[in-house]
Amino acid sequence: MRLEVALHRAVEDAVAHWNALAKPEAARSRGLLAFTIDKIGDRPAAYLPADSALLDALRAVDRHLGLRTDPRLGSTDANIPLSLGVPALSMGAGGEGGGAHTLGEWYFAKDRETGLKRVLLLTLAMAEWAAEQ
Repeated sequence: MRLEVALHRAVEDAVAHWNALAKPEAARSRGLLAFTIDKIGDRPAAYLPADSALLDALRAVDRHLGLRTDPRLGSTDANIPLSLGVPALSMGAGGEGGGAHTLGEWYFAKDRETGLKRVLLLTLAMAEWAAEQ
């Protein structure tokens, strides 16, 4: 929420600044700047605790596959369940890519099999863990 308020204030300040610098004749003929901010989603910030069974299982799977576990925070589909106290993570399934969310986005399926094994092994490990609970 603080980030949302800060963004709104920054835009509001920038518009006020440039409107104050506008020449009166230009303001009359073209009008002043205005803005609208429309919220299109909400992904509350949260994280997976370091002692989470899900994170432990991911680390074990990665060790088995010879991968390096590199947990990072970000805006992902895991944010909603995490904010509700439900263990969740978002992870890649192999391959290489770039230009995410742009018209130049690309993907190459290198090591896709390893990524899919990772997903399957983590799913099986968590199913076994859940059965023991």
